[in-house]
Amino acid sequence: MNEYEDTYFFSAEEAYRVALEQNRSEDDTLLQVCYYDGEKLDTDVVNLIHLPIDNLLEDLARGRYRLPTKVSLEGMELSEAVKLDIIQGFDMSLFQVKDYRNQYNKHYYNSMKTAKLDFDEPLRFYLLANAQTQVMQHVSKSIANTLKREGYDVLFDLYCGIEDVYSVQKICEFNPHVVVNINAFNNHYLSEDCFNFVWFQDAMPILQSSELIDLRQRDYIYSLVAELDRLLEQKSIPFLRQSFCLNNDVYKLDESVERKKKIVFIGSSYYTSKYDSDELSPVIDKLIQMFNAGESFTNKKIDLISQEFHVDREYLGVKIIPYVVRDLSVLWLCSIESDYEIEIYGYGWEHYEGIQSFYKGSLAYGDDIAKVYNSATFCFSPHQTYLLQQRVLESSACGAIPITYDCRDISDGKDYEEALVFFKTKDDLTDILTQKELHKKDFINLLNENDYKVFTDRILKVIKKGLIDE
Repeated sequence: MNEYEDTYFFSAEEAYRVALEQNRSEDDTLLQVCYYDGEKLDTDVVNLIHLPIDNLLEDLARGRYRLPTKVSLEGMELSEAVKLDIIQGFDMSLFQVKDYRNQYNKHYYNSMKTAKLDFDEPLRFYLLANAQTQVMQHVSKSIANTLKREGYDVLFDLYCGIEDVYSVQKICEFNPHVVVNINAFNNHYLSEDCFNFVWFQDAMPILQSSELIDLRQRDYIYSLVAELDRLLEQKSIPFLRQSFCLNNDVYKLDESVERKKKIVFIGSSYYTSKYDSDELSPVIDKLIQMFNAGESFTNKKIDLISQEFHVDREYLGVKIIPYVVRDLSVLWLCSIESDYEIEIYGYGWEHYEGIQSFYKGSLAYGDDIAKVYNSATFCFSPHQTYLLQQRVLESSACGAIPITYDCRDISDGKDYEEALVFFKTKDDLTDILTQKELHKKDFINLLNENDYKVFTDRILKVIKKGLIDE
């Protein structure tokens, strides 16, 4: 973990001090684990784990957090000889613990893999999420909450970066009938009885690699957009389409918020310095030319551009073109003179001088975003091939009209023309922001057809059919 090691502290105060630093690995995925001896502290710091030295072997062996690799005697007034004895004794104990932990991990893995499930019992659902993800954890949590409201037994397991990735203890003890995964298969430890629903929302490395995927009979795969369809098809993985869903517990009308003549964009810039390289600048110039001319990014055009500029086709479709459409659209928005206030939220926009006077920082998921949407007339949400984005649903539920990039000619989803406003060029966007009359929009179908309950009902139908067919 870079200079940070998972550590056992003999001083609770020192452990607390270090844990508060929230030290992370370079890739930001791992959080330093701080175990400590002594009296239990009254704190909810997630990476601060109380573990009395007398319980060291048993608790570490059976635990689900990463094992410590270092011992700290900071804050302890001990002679060097005593310190050396403690460290040597700890190292010997840790050697034993590693062996026991491996045995327990194998036990839980084998138990999961061979589990026989009783579907006469009330269904149990397990959803794994990672606290470091900006979107996926909230999707999983929304699915979990929807299932709970329907009366199901649900375990939402949020990884915080301190867990032993080889441990399946928690899911094994819960023994779910159904697992729901976002952007990962996670099927290698599941028994043949367990239903596994996998919803891909991003072009994950596993989809772009040459790695073979071993699917079970009860693995069901869903794809968010056409770009992901292509990746799944290349791996000969059968799938169904599933659009984004709305968390209507959070995103809803709030009459206490004053709605202003304002347009907001919430999302990060897709710019990266790689796009300034000699290798990519020519293809980006070509794409910008097409975008300014109002051309659609059809599969045929993307294939031709990939061949002409010798740029990977998938990289074009899932990285470069989304950058061109999003970042240039936001630049257009900020350059148009109108009576609307403009607010830009998200990360990475400091790269653009023309956006600075409109940039308002970042927003936390949930209530803060809902409040901003309730205060706006329009939500700006451009994407090159997909109309029904998460922000479109969230803003509509809060009463802000979505302005979307007009990809109706190549989008394979429902258009919801009664709910959305479309632009293709800067002139189109200018017309929208300078029109004298604001036409009312109808969000009823858009919101009703894309509720999380629609997705969970879909899952339940698959389970019911699967049990009948077998």
